[in-house]
Amino acid sequence: MKTGRNIIQLLFLFTFIPLQAQLPYLQKSGSVTKMIVDGKPYLMIGGEFHNSTSSSITHMENTGIWSTIKKGNYNTIIASASWELVEPAEGKFNFEQIDYLIRKAQENDLKIVLIWFASWKNGISSYAPGWVKRDQKKFPLVQLSDGTKLNVLSPVGNDNAMKADAAAFSALMRHIKDIDTSHTIIMMQVENEVGVISSPRDFSPAAQKAWRGDVPKELIDYLIAHKGKLFPELEKVWSSNGYKTKGSWEEVFGLSHTNTENWQEYPYYTEEIFMAWHYSKYIGYIAAEGKKVLNLPMYCNAWLKSSSSKYPGKYPSGGPLPAVADIWRAGGPAIDFLAPDIYIDEYEWVLRQFSLNGNPIFIPECTFDIAKELYAISEFDAMGFGPFGLDIRSRMINFHNPDSAGLINLYKGNGILRSMDQLILNNYGSEKMRGLFVDEESIQQSVEMGDFIIKASLMRSQPQQPVDKPGTGSGSRKTGAALIIRTGDEEFYIVGKDVMISFDLKDKNSGLHAVTESVDEGTFVNGIWMAGRRLNGDEGYVVRFGDVNVQRIVLFKSHYDGRILY
Repeated sequence: MKTGRNIIQLLFLFTFIPLQAQLPYLQKSGSVTKMIVDGKPYLMIGGEFHNSTSSSITHMENTGIWSTIKKGNYNTIIASASWELVEPAEGKFNFEQIDYLIRKAQENDLKIVLIWFASWKNGISSYAPGWVKRDQKKFPLVQLSDGTKLNVLSPVGNDNAMKADAAAFSALMRHIKDIDTSHTIIMMQVENEVGVISSPRDFSPAAQKAWRGDVPKELIDYLIAHKGKLFPELEKVWSSNGYKTKGSWEEVFGLSHTNTENWQEYPYYTEEIFMAWHYSKYIGYIAAEGKKVLNLPMYCNAWLKSSSSKYPGKYPSGGPLPAVADIWRAGGPAIDFLAPDIYIDEYEWVLRQFSLNGNPIFIPECTFDIAKELYAISEFDAMGFGPFGLDIRSRMINFHNPDSAGLINLYKGNGILRSMDQLILNNYGSEKMRGLFVDEESIQQSVEMGDFIIKASLMRSQPQQPVDKPGTGSGSRKTGAALIIRTGDEEFYIVGKDVMISFDLKDKNSGLHAVTESVDEGTFVNGIWMAGRRLNGDEGYVVRFGDVNVQRIVLFKSHYDGRILY
């Protein structure tokens, strides 16, 4: 009885620990991962600053960035801390910029995802402090096959750089722990878009020695433990070489092919595996050291391969891409997940690749496209979305063409998502929430929900007509999407942008049709639906979304066809 009473007392005390004392963490249930902040699920409606924005307090004060964030209905900012400013002299730290970010975020009721620009940013080492850059003997660089040195710290055998980076990161985490008691900073991105540019792998002396040596037992053990569940291409090359458990990289994984015609194939794959192992070990060490101080969620982001960057070296070789995700899991277990920076048209393909083997979806960089945000959240249970360059008054105002209409719809859509975030989060992992995404290459998409088939068609600028011709261009296709939540057998809430929605019955032999009983515009206020216009007549015959909005739709089954026949 005494033991039981003590347990009850401990449970009582734990229950009443203030929610703000709980660290943010990732909660995994089945195939779904949620960000938990202050004890409850949190949907990150975010945006990322330009690279240099958070380097200057004066700049942030004078450019109106905080009013832009408020106007954009963001609840999360993705900002950076750079090694060169945090530790300008070895062992001497400056956290003034971090203190400012935390204070301003708190004043504006925002959370922060903080990027650590350190050993690498976009493949190069420009954010390393001068005392690191100048001492290339102590901190060796990546070399090309002809011996040319790149402005890229080598991840191979470079313990001096790895430990120096980790020490600075740990100091940063210690400072955050000391001053950010309300957990304004909820997650860390460790480095940025890492990998070797201009070569499939590093040819420095340490890298050459490692390349000729055996594949580490630690990696082999992981492969054995996950045999049959590895990324398909990794499983293929390992099996083609007889599932060897000892040997050099080319003996275990084979001699890479160099055919680069199809960008969705895997040329120089063994070289990419080799680099992924060394980057994951290096960054995994940094993340683990930081977590010893403050155990926040940590992730790495990826520069994607594409039709214009077909092989490793054109995109950063060894970066945290799906094809080498298993290597990253083996080498960097302290890294919680891998995240895509999406600027290519193949949006759905990227999301499906990154969601393999339970990797949660978070998009820290993307274009200003509310349709992409809606789809990632509704179909892939994304933890958050962050278009790059939310401070659009910078010199890069036209980066990825954030036109005024796109911004207005993103801002409005952010507000809608925030107003119904708990309804959305409550339906993660459920078939009651689905997403549809269309663009100029795939103008229609459908999904089954309950007794109904729901179809989305991409709209032209003339709302009543769907688009019928594909477009081209990297990240330039017109897009549309619908976030659909079924709250009753015949009741749906849909947030849509640039789509026409139609309904049919799954049972084609019933003699019945799906007919709309009512269509209401409206808004959510504190999670409660507030109806606006009842759409009928010309505005209700077809369910359509031009600018982003939310509608409540009630259907019924009838012997008559509710579609307009004229």
